Amino acid sequence: MQLNLFEDNRPGILLNIADECVLARDLAQAVSIYEQLVADYPDDKSNSVLLQHVSDWHELLSGINQGTNVQTYLQTIWLQLESISYSSLRFTVLGTLIDTLFALPNPELIFIPPRFHLGQILMEAGRYAEAAKCFLAALTHSSLERGRFMAWRGDTLTLAGSDDAALKCYLTAFLDDPLTVTMQFIKNREIANLHLSLHFDAMDEIDEDEEPAWLPVWGWLHGVFVLPLQPDLEASLPDTGVFEALITEGKRSVPRIWFDMLIYAERLRVLFRDDRELVAVRRLMQKTNKYMFDCYMDKVRGRNSTIR
Repeated sequence: MQLNLFEDNRPGILLNIADECVLARDLAQAVSIYEQLVADYPDDKSNSVLLQHVSDWHELLSGINQGTNVQTYLQTIWLQLESISYSSLRFTVLGTLIDTLFALPNPELIFIPPRFHLGQILMEAGRYAEAAKCFLAALTHSSLERGRFMAWRGDTLTLAGSDDAALKCYLTAFLDDPLTVTMQFIKNREIANLHLSLHFDAMDEIDEDEEPAWLPVWGWLHGVFVLPLQPDLEASLPDTGVFEALITEGKRSVPRIWFDMLIYAERLRVLFRDDRELVAVRRLMQKTNKYMFDCYMDKVRGRNSTIR
């Protein structure tokens, strides 16, 4: 019997055509092809799985702009994205979400907690430059959480390979608005490890909910962040009395004030030697958080090999 090469290759050919239809966002045609495969090759159960998978998503995507709240409906789609195991379908769903959001007014300002945002979807699609710009645009709007979006920008820059720029974003996020940063989703391994080391090394010394706020200090102690030692000539230099007043007022968090005291102490130690003032600010640092102060002194004296 002569081998029918076309017949043997027919399922593969149809699967390739169906895949092309999915990538072209013609899910109705892809469903039709999968139905044909199921009918012609009933023993191949993978075709039935693909048919059901693509049919469900065809129905879901067809519901966009069908009289419901578009933003809420898109969030529903976003939340189900992890269920997609078919890479071409995932690509199509992400593209549909992105294009639909871009068609809405001010898409970079659309945010439904905890993670539905155009920048997140662009990042998921690997469009890192666009995602970074989108997060930056969102940061211009005062109603959005600065820490959350600055950390997301850091995530995008990390994935794009811009590590130095990413670290600057994370530092800003932890300084300005640490309570809104979702540490469990941080994509930078160095920052994630830094957080873990603080959590386990500090133990009962630092409350868990305050850990992100202490990461700027902890990050400098471990060589991750750099202190801005050169002061702004247009800004008035602080002194220990100013820091004491800030602590008494209680309007700024202790970790934020402590970071500023750290900068001041290092300026006095490295650039503008003033032993009396250095002793005063160090005494206040010790009084405010003895654990961090001891780590700081270990670093400047070179006593602890685990602190660079």
